[in-house]
Amino acid sequence: MIGKKTLLLSSGIFTVILYSLNYIGTYWICDHILFVGHEGNCPSIIANGIVNFFPIAPVFLLSLIIYKMREEIYRAWLRFSYIWIPVSMILIFLAPEYSGDWMYPVTKGTVAFFSSFFFVVISLIIIIIRKYFAIRRGK
Repeated sequence: MIGKKTLLLSSGIFTVILYSLNYIGTYWICDHILFVGHEGNCPSIIANGIVNFFPIAPVFLLSLIIYKMREEIYRAWLRFSYIWIPVSMILIFLAPEYSGDWMYPVTKGTVAFFSSFFFVVISLIIIIIRKYFAIRRGK
């Protein structure tokens, strides 16, 4: 299993890279870094890559919270994350880029947002708090 420091550093670095790429902009990256121009698929490929890896940001925030907690809580949360994050990334990858339905707009962005939101809620409420109080009761 991944150690606390390794997860915190790797997810932090990856989150900074993702937000930096998003801040710089896909057109600028295609024009000035990759030198392929912004005509064609380059901007959409980079944007889809950024959205697909969006669940890494909540992992970083939660690993900051869990860093000072007991090892049992970290291990329980990590086992949950091993399942949730890859499933979220697959669902984001499979979601359509644009929605044709005005009533149920399922796109990559909405799937990324809701998968990250539910990851944070489930992690905080069910895993961390429940495990924390179970350990406190055991003392």
